[in-house]
Amino acid sequence: MFKAGPVILSPPENYKGGSVRRLRKTLVIAVLVLPLCAGPSLADGKAASKDGSKTGNHPAAPTLDDLGFSPDEIKSDPQYQKELQTRSDMLQIHQTLGLLTAVPLTTEYVLGFVTAGNVANGSTNTGLHAVLGASTTALYATTALFAILAPKPKGLKPSGNTQTHVDLAWVHAPLMVAVPVLGGIVNSRVQDHQSLGDLGTIHGILATALVASYLASLTVMTF
Repeated sequence: MFKAGPVILSPPENYKGGSVRRLRKTLVIAVLVLPLCAGPSLADGKAASKDGSKTGNHPAAPTLDDLGFSPDEIKSDPQYQKELQTRSDMLQIHQTLGLLTAVPLTTEYVLGFVTAGNVANGSTNTGLHAVLGASTTALYATTALFAILAPKPKGLKPSGNTQTHVDLAWVHAPLMVAVPVLGGIVNSRVQDHQSLGDLGTIHGILATALVASYLASLTVMTF
């Protein structure tokens, strides 16, 4: 009886040697080609990383020039700041006195019509109207002085409501001079029992313009 033994297959010598040579050749090509392929990729990655750190993740902060400020505009000036603070303090007092002045001014205006009615009926009692008028004028002048004497830093210009307030001041300021002067003339004629003519009417019209312009200038700075 025939018994088959294990069969061992051995590849031909030329096949075994060819496989090894092809493997070596593949490894050599891989070693030479991979660095060439990876080099640009790594370089690009580093460049992208650097660019990303500058533009993406950490954008560059805008400079003062980018924002439109010159070095002179942001330079600290102690004298300018001091004048600005003094002006602010004086204008706050000016505003407070302005509000207080509105009370006797309005009262004087209403009292003027009452006094005019009494004079038309033959009365010569104008003392209260005259005294309140003088007091109102003095308080008005004090209020104006705080605005006039307040330091004005170089380059500071009024705008908006402040400019409107200043424009109205040019209206009520001369009226505040004309109305008391004309009122004094009217009062003297009343005391001397002289004819007033149109002086009383003119005095009332100017007083109305004074109160209207003053309250308007006060309103634009308060509301």
